[in-house]
Amino acid sequence: MLLLMLLALAGLKAQNGMVEVKAEPGVDSLITLHVAHNQNYPYVQGYRIQLFKDSGNDALNAAHKIMDEFNEMFPEINAYLSFQEPYYRVRVGDFRTRLEALGKLEEIKKKYRNVWIIKDKINLSDYQNNQN
Repeated sequence: MLLLMLLALAGLKAQNGMVEVKAEPGVDSLITLHVAHNQNYPYVQGYRIQLFKDSGNDALNAAHKIMDEFNEMFPEINAYLSFQEPYYRVRVGDFRTRLEALGKLEEIKKKYRNVWIIKDKINLSDYQNNQN
């Protein structure tokens, strides 16, 4: 029995080989199309945390101030300023799931009281960079 186990282990250790992937001819073109699509449409559905939403004469200045403060406190989280008439918004993060956003929400709530999770299109490359 011991001899059989040693022979089996020796055989496993001596195997050095290559893996050959056999795929249908159309798979390569589908992968190329998928890569091109992701380059043309780098956004996917996800979540962000909204820190600010306001309109009015001073809303843009207030949004910039909140964004600057946030970037100082949380430099590892991307912040985004957007305008959708009549509101300026500051949203932060690139989260694929609501659960990911909830984890950061609790941390951010320690500094900002009136924040909430918003469904938004997120930048896929920023999300992937933050995962590494």
